[in-house]
Amino acid sequence: MSDDRDIAYALFGFCFGIWSFFGGFKRLRRKRLIENIPTSTIRGLAMGLVELCGEADCVTVLRSPLTNTECVLYKYLIEEYRSSGKSGHWAKIASGNSFYSPFRIKDKTGKIIVFPQGAELILPIDYEFKTGFGRIMPDNLINFMDIGGIGYKSWLGTRTLRFKEWFIRPQETVYVLGTAKKSAPSGNDYQQKLMQRISEVKKNPLKMKEIDLNKDGDISNEEWDSAVAKLEEEVLEQTLKNTPADNPYDVIIGKGDVETTFIISDRSEKDLIRKLKMQSLLGIYGGAALSLLLLAYLILRLRWLGFN
Repeated sequence: MSDDRDIAYALFGFCFGIWSFFGGFKRLRRKRLIENIPTSTIRGLAMGLVELCGEADCVTVLRSPLTNTECVLYKYLIEEYRSSGKSGHWAKIASGNSFYSPFRIKDKTGKIIVFPQGAELILPIDYEFKTGFGRIMPDNLINFMDIGGIGYKSWLGTRTLRFKEWFIRPQETVYVLGTAKKSAPSGNDYQQKLMQRISEVKKNPLKMKEIDLNKDGDISNEEWDSAVAKLEEEVLEQTLKNTPADNPYDVIIGKGDVETTFIISDRSEKDLIRKLKMQSLLGIYGGAALSLLLLAYLILRLRWLGFN
């Protein structure tokens, strides 16, 4: 290169290799954790970190935002391709999830409520669409963008956008690795309190103004999802404080305070272990090789420029 951009690229690649190296060990730890924890039945689970596999069941029927699919849990992401000189990247312009809404998991021995807040979702993409030449944006996406006040048109036509959506349907087999906690609210009690708080916020102009983070006079889906997630945390924390600690029947699965591993997936345990094994090997060995290679390049390049 005629300039020093190759040094910047090499530094970025070196840092990425280091990040991948340590990320590989993190995935290796998760793989061993999944291997070492036996799958429990709901009736026989103990308090603390547990592994469950069962059928997803609704507490509240949800509809995924992009495809209007009935589900117990969803997540979506909208990105725009932005050019910068000869390169470009995908930038997030909107995202959201249903982590504020609990769902049930059931097996032959019983049911238990899962509060997804703070969970890591390991799901395949259920829906993906990218705008482009000759590709007309479907009505469901246009409606979503219009309702959310998200612009999708440019002077050339439609902006280059990419839509992704993940969800878990009712009766779908789901894997959960999380912490079983006592003294949790019942699903109906919790949902009623959450709906009451949401209603109170909607009726309060000052609260609604606080939700409008970019102060454009319009609350986007992302801003609303963030506000509801905060309300969910507040309601859950308050309800837990007001629930008798000696009640042995109210139990939920959620993110733990000590062991924070919390995974929700529609993959089987074997598939998860296989996926994490490949990711850990690629991260550890690939990250190390990339970092060492680019470090050697940087040393030679700086010497060539006269740095000793």
